[in-house]
Amino acid sequence: MENKKTFKTPSFQYSLFVLLALAVSTFAGMKLFGASLNVIMFLNWLLMTVLAVPLGFSYDILEKKAAESLSGILTTLFIIFAIGGLTGTWMASGTVPSIVYYGMNIMSAKFFLPASLILCSIVSVSTGTSWGTLGTMGVALVGIGAGLGVPAGMTAGAAICGAWFGDKISPLSDTTNFTAAIVGAPLSTHIRHMMYTTGPSYLITLGLFTVLGLRVSQTSSLDTSLILATQEGIAANFHLGIPVMIPVAIVLILLLMRKNPTMALLAGSFAGILVAILYQGSTTPLAFNSLYNGFSREFENPFLASLLNRGGITSMLGTCMTIIFCVGIGGMMKEMGVIHVIVTQLAKLIRSTGSLILISEIIAYVAQMLSGSHYFSDVMLQSTMLDIYKEKRLKPENLSRLMEDCNTIGGTMIPWSSTALYIVATINVPFMEYLPYIFLCYLTPLIGLFCGFTGWGIARYKDNEEIS
Repeated sequence: MENKKTFKTPSFQYSLFVLLALAVSTFAGMKLFGASLNVIMFLNWLLMTVLAVPLGFSYDILEKKAAESLSGILTTLFIIFAIGGLTGTWMASGTVPSIVYYGMNIMSAKFFLPASLILCSIVSVSTGTSWGTLGTMGVALVGIGAGLGVPAGMTAGAAICGAWFGDKISPLSDTTNFTAAIVGAPLSTHIRHMMYTTGPSYLITLGLFTVLGLRVSQTSSLDTSLILATQEGIAANFHLGIPVMIPVAIVLILLLMRKNPTMALLAGSFAGILVAILYQGSTTPLAFNSLYNGFSREFENPFLASLLNRGGITSMLGTCMTIIFCVGIGGMMKEMGVIHVIVTQLAKLIRSTGSLILISEIIAYVAQMLSGSHYFSDVMLQSTMLDIYKEKRLKPENLSRLMEDCNTIGGTMIPWSSTALYIVATINVPFMEYLPYIFLCYLTPLIGLFCGFTGWGIARYKDNEEIS
């Protein structure tokens, strides 16, 4: 058995080198060689093994620590799989199609931009996916906006802000569940705590798009052809009405009763299966298989097909692999002592809650700029800053909120991040055209800084409260 006393403590310089090597490896692998993030992150386990040799660590030791770290997020992985299943069954039950159908009723020429923001918010909250919302509703709205004469960057900005706002506050979102889980914050607490920063940012964003919309609408008239075609397609393929909202009610009631999230989502999925069979007339195999493989049906309207054919447990496999590989690397760096050394140095720079928030935000953006991955940045923040937050008697939801404010939506502002690359490729709007209009993405971290320096919206442990 190896003697742990023989292990060397890394210097601060070597610890920074490890982080830089990891970031460079990830960036080069994705941008120069075109490899997927999951491929590079798993190969980075090999890189960590090499970097650990000078410190006396073997791969066996690192793997054991990675496994220990992963044991703490198994619940999160279960929730994410359940979210994928829920999405598939809610498509089959007509739940999500109905939300889209009624949401499109708010569209008008004068308020096209704010309506686009709200519609994407609704769809994203109900599906838990910003990428899926942008790839469907976002694409449609950019096309409608072009017909109205609305600049593509404005429409894209409204769609992006709505999609990522909904993703942040949705209990069905993988990022929302992940950030809450890795810091140990209850999901409901995490979502409520985000409203201190996300709420004001969203209201300001809504106001800005309303003003912009009123200006550009003076020479515009709404082309309702795509909206009507989508609504007609939904009405032709699904029964609308109160029964399709039963699965939503079940999930909300169970979550409000603080029942286990995985069980609440599975109950909602089962309700969706029953509604699909009993109300939509779906075949039993199609309804049940939508839980695993997602919803799939042929539609005459190609937009409707891209909008609704999605979900299933299998749709979450890539996300879960990313989480596993990133969290494993975080566990390895902790075992090597790299994280402890960096945290010790960072603690010397912190003089107030405001400076702690500022340093955390800098780490978030730097980590994502170097890696292109918001999951990697989440792991870096959790590894380096969580203990400091607890030492300052700040509750973990402060850090999970910051992860969402800077990482979940921050990638929209980094042109080489996986998020920005997806946006440009999906809606075909150049980065520099949509960048000035993603108001939510700028405002949220700024309000987070305001909270830090004023103390407003900061959750602290009480004097007699034990730190968990």
